[in-house]
Amino acid sequence: MTAATKVGFIGLGAMGRGAVGNLLAKGFEVVGCDVRPDALDWLREKGGTPAGSLAEMAAQVRIVVCFVVNAQQTEAVLFGKGGLVGNLPAGAVFIACSTMDPGYVRTLEGRLAAHSISLVDAPVTGGAVGAERGTLTIMGSGTPEAFELARPVLEVFGAKVHYLGPAGSGAQMKVLNQLLCGVHLAAAGEALALAKRQGLPLDLTLEILGSGAAGSWMLADRGPRMIAGEFDKVTSAVDIFVKDMSLVLDATRESRFPAALAHAAYLAFLGTTARGLGTQDDAAVTTNYDIARSAA
Repeated sequence: MTAATKVGFIGLGAMGRGAVGNLLAKGFEVVGCDVRPDALDWLREKGGTPAGSLAEMAAQVRIVVCFVVNAQQTEAVLFGKGGLVGNLPAGAVFIACSTMDPGYVRTLEGRLAAHSISLVDAPVTGGAVGAERGTLTIMGSGTPEAFELARPVLEVFGAKVHYLGPAGSGAQMKVLNQLLCGVHLAAAGEALALAKRQGLPLDLTLEILGSGAAGSWMLADRGPRMIAGEFDKVTSAVDIFVKDMSLVLDATRESRFPAALAHAAYLAFLGTTARGLGTQDDAAVTTNYDIARSAA
């Protein structure tokens, strides 16, 4: 695969834009699709080519990267009206970077193979910052042949590109990743809310907690937004973690595995959504504990 390879790209949100920026910087041609006109304007300004439809994009590429939110959106992109299936050429590779149920991913591989399309299940971690810097960790799975075709693209925005085995293995690893991310994020929100209730200086609290064994990536990244109460600039919404932690709980039920911390974190995100903050940045999970504080 040469640097002049043309890549289709679906989903120009915070993560997608970072990945696209790296692809363009490395000389790849990017044909992009997004439901938001402003996202397509952004792509055009960066030197990419907006496509008027999925079919228009599919006619130009043999490899597609998809950064949509969930399995439902992935299904619509592939099999919905005017979707990729039926428009992508035989031998095309579809790279799914979304967090999805492993069972769905395993079934999807066979469904795409029936149309001579290879699936690479490649969820990522590292956040919007990692996508922008090209330092994402990528949890890849699928056939070895398809993964090697996808690797040159994945290595543009992923500093650590791992192959885990058959399709669905990447999704399983991402579920495990989200278990820890969700627990760490909810715990950070709980700790800072407790510090606020106790009247501790929040900036200094964050500095101290982040400097030692109590520190975490989530505390360092989301902590400043939590203490500032600034949740309107969304890098990842609360509702995303409601969805992701639901996948975690599904996995624990299937495995008959008691995961008390995962359940507690799920309830923290669900409680935040129930208060009308589901579309806010996920750092807003700290406000879930404002109920107890105000009742004191």
